[in-house]
Amino acid sequence: MRMVERAQARLEERVAPLIGGERDPRDSGETLPVVNPATEQQVATVVNADRDHVAAAVDQAWSAHRAWLAMPPNRRGELMWRWSELITEHAPALGAMDTACMGQPLADTQREAPGTIGRMRYWAGMTDKIFGHEVPVVPGHLSYVKRDPLGVVGVVTPWNGPISSFVNRVSAALACGNAVVVKPSELSPLSALRMAELAGEAGLPPGLVNVLPGDGRTGAQLIEHPGINGISFTGSVATGRRVAAAAGGALKKTVLELGGKSPSIVFADADLDAALRGSIWGVFHNSGQACVAGTRLLVQRSIADDFVARLAQRAQRVRVGDPTSAEVHLGPLVSRRHYEIVTGYLQIGRDEGATVAVGGGRPTEHAEGPGYYVAPTVFTGVASSMRIAQEEIFGPVLSVLTFETEDDAVALANDVEYGLSAAIWTRDVGRMLRLADALLAGTIWGNTARLLHPALPFGGFRSSGIGNASGEGAIEGNTRLKRISIRYGSQSTSPGWDDV
Repeated sequence: MRMVERAQARLEERVAPLIGGERDPRDSGETLPVVNPATEQQVATVVNADRDHVAAAVDQAWSAHRAWLAMPPNRRGELMWRWSELITEHAPALGAMDTACMGQPLADTQREAPGTIGRMRYWAGMTDKIFGHEVPVVPGHLSYVKRDPLGVVGVVTPWNGPISSFVNRVSAALACGNAVVVKPSELSPLSALRMAELAGEAGLPPGLVNVLPGDGRTGAQLIEHPGINGISFTGSVATGRRVAAAAGGALKKTVLELGGKSPSIVFADADLDAALRGSIWGVFHNSGQACVAGTRLLVQRSIADDFVARLAQRAQRVRVGDPTSAEVHLGPLVSRRHYEIVTGYLQIGRDEGATVAVGGGRPTEHAEGPGYYVAPTVFTGVASSMRIAQEEIFGPVLSVLTFETEDDAVALANDVEYGLSAAIWTRDVGRMLRLADALLAGTIWGNTARLLHPALPFGGFRSSGIGNASGEGAIEGNTRLKRISIRYGSQSTSPGWDDV
């Protein structure tokens, strides 16, 4: 409890960027408020990092990168492991920061740090396993390929999973030998700053992990800085396209994890209790503020009426309220602006002719008073052409569509611009494999939902992104290949003209 109290006290501070292991005293002349979405009260003031902060952070990162590479890989892993221990020790405080910033229930945020630490420890164990390979194609020559780090990676993280996004992106970059400059969302920057401080306490070189709170201008300055060799971005499709254009003009390696409109496909032969449980949690967890949320429920028509009736009953039991209460499942949405966007979609759904089976506005118990609360909402009678079925809402809103055959299910599932993930619920293994092949999505879950692990690739197709931020894809995104060929055989003729 004392850890949580200290975290709450920390929220009142004026928060400066962390550069070279220290809070930078320079004032950009502009600050940003951090607002608790449950109370609508300001809980912190952060300095909006400017171009000078970006330049200083990149300089510090390059110095730290050289020190980091000079260490034996196993020593780097030891320091990352120690860092993971400190994050675990401070999990209650880190969770309290995220709850105060973005409204996710405290019960979830205080589990997030310990749950995420396995990912950092996975990458700590990978520091001496970033292998190359030999290519024995030319006799008398040793040709091999090695992976070099990019150098300094700019990491732009979203507001909806501050701890996990930071740990996932930063630990993979460090394991590959890079330094990082992190730009967390201005809505939830506090846990990133604290975790970077803990990196210094763990013994990582000062400047290896720098954190610049700021808005989109800070992110643009970071991406455009010539000292940044790689970009790892998580956010909206619109912003991701701008990031890709800026990074592409400078030929920087880029990994983009963008939006989603993921289908959860339920066949009549499925374990329907498991499908109900997974589909409800898969769309409503974190108030639907997740790129992988299963926001489109595709149900085989023969079971649709009964399945949707049971779904509606369960959705009504999802408790929305004060995120510091252990009794609630969902807290508020992250900000007033986002609340207006999500509630705007509720009206769009009605205007398009869909039926509100559950929810559709503020919860009754929060009809008055502060907080950006939206009740879990289920729309039925949804056509695939409707905006609520096509556009990412990023709120607790589920659209139900029906299908007859496997082919119908595939056509509906693929009938969006996104391709991040999909869940399939069936006992028929052949059907599971056929759909897994046919669906245009980077991650397929069969009879489960939102299963993640650092060893498993995670990336999207189409408008859901470029590259991969986990598993072997994360190594690819944080390194570049170097080919080396050495002639050793006397029988191999050295290159040149015979008559010169």
